[in-house]
Amino acid sequence: MFPLRPRSAPGSLAMAGPCALLLLLDGAVVSRSGLGATFLTSGAVVSGLAAGTLYAYRAGREWPAAALAATAATVSLLMTSLVERTVLQRTPGWAELLGLLVLLCLTCRYGRRLPLVLTAVGLFVAVVRMQGRAPALTDLPVLDRIDGLFTLLPIGFALLGGYLRAEDGRRRAATERVRQSERLDLARDLHDHVAHYVTAMVVQAQAGEHTVERDPGMARELFANIERTGQDGLVAMSRMVRLLRDTGDAGAAPVAPAMTTVEALVHRFSSPGQHAWLNVADGVDSSTWSPQLAKSVERLVQEGLTNIRKHARTATTVHVLLATEGDRLVVRVRDDAARSQRGRMRFGPSGFGLVGLTERVAELGGELTSGPMPEGGWELAASIPMR
Repeated sequence: MFPLRPRSAPGSLAMAGPCALLLLLDGAVVSRSGLGATFLTSGAVVSGLAAGTLYAYRAGREWPAAALAATAATVSLLMTSLVERTVLQRTPGWAELLGLLVLLCLTCRYGRRLPLVLTAVGLFVAVVRMQGRAPALTDLPVLDRIDGLFTLLPIGFALLGGYLRAEDGRRRAATERVRQSERLDLARDLHDHVAHYVTAMVVQAQAGEHTVERDPGMARELFANIERTGQDGLVAMSRMVRLLRDTGDAGAAPVAPAMTTVEALVHRFSSPGQHAWLNVADGVDSSTWSPQLAKSVERLVQEGLTNIRKHARTATTVHVLLATEGDRLVVRVRDDAARSQRGRMRFGPSGFGLVGLTERVAELGGELTSGPMPEGGWELAASIPMR
């Protein structure tokens, strides 16, 4: 996986000021000669290459960035060789030194493995070789007590780059976990929406096929319900697509209250010969629910009703119950179909519905159960903490 790329250029701008000051410092101590001009030019070139390398990494061009860094190391090594053969310079070139150290840090943070090794070695050698054109450390305040300064500096900046690289990796992993969680959440939503609306359409179409000759009026009503259900499904799909396409919150569709959504689900479920009832206990207040709890309740009711349409065709009465037990919300979806009459519909079970519900409820610290009731019928039940 590619490393994280810098998203803007504040680093280049921040480095420009110190490099300019260091170039002025270098210009104050070098001789007024061709060699001095070459010395200052070398510092300016290395600083400019450091800025160019940052831009190259920002554009995702790792190899051009490595080439720029290698060029900077080569320029510095050539300058060091020229100074060593000519005169004993009284400064290593502070702007050039800063540029090399920044390049080393950038390379260790963003470079790929092969260009990282090749470039980092060249930059490290270039910094170490600069000690040959520096004044004796005993002549410098504070630095006179540090042994191997030109070895410690590149090691420190390389470690800094490695640390930032590790932080990038941790941030990338955290981002991927969030994206994976969102993908799973959207997959569960997609399954719930498609299964709910398509199942309702298929069941009503099958019923209409058997009643079209016997009771044309009921058949027309069923086909009208199919059309309405299909339109509702398209609206739900359009809303989900907008959520996937929108990057901000400004264009997000308004979210209906959870109890309103539950009431609409139960109302749409009722059909000739199969009635659904919603019973809400006095202690239930949906306005106090967290968004996660509200969404889980909606999905529980939706999945329970969808499974009844799939597997409990003979059910005549469906009850959706919402109540509280202490600090927990209890949601039950029950039907009165006999166990021996279940599963006659020709629907291939995907298994994803209950799996998604189990994950949702478990994330909130709740429990989900599904099975036959002693008095007959089937129940999907969940107990979820409200806090």
